[in-house]
Amino acid sequence: MGEPSGGWESAEYGDRIADVYDHWYDGPDEALPAAVELLARTAGDGRALELGIGTGRVALPLAAAGVRVAGVDASERMVARLWAKPGGADIPVTFGDFGDPTVLAGVTLDARQGGWSGEPFTNTSASHVSLWRKPADQ
Repeated sequence: MGEPSGGWESAEYGDRIADVYDHWYDGPDEALPAAVELLARTAGDGRALELGIGTGRVALPLAAAGVRVAGVDASERMVARLWAKPGGADIPVTFGDFGDPTVLAGVTLDARQGGWSGEPFTNTSASHVSLWRKPADQ
């Protein structure tokens, strides 16, 4: 993959903000319950993969709704925060740049959610397309 926007490596963004990320989203998120409901309905009895799982802002409520969730993230510091939360250690995470199709190779899923904070790492239209095409083709 090409150099991410901002000149940062994929893990660097999450590593830099891991200590403050949850504080940024500490208040109520009015859109989150509807998003979780839609994703849970889409996944049905299947699994969901969150691209850019980070600290689990979406994954944890989705798992609490009964969906089997897995994630991809480049930042070990962000995922360490996820795994330290109640229920977080039950969510498997693949480490890597989710814009790299080889990271998603072999992943099967029924619903997918790309966190908004992951946007800086898919800096071209081609990487956006490849990001969604691989999971959608399975």
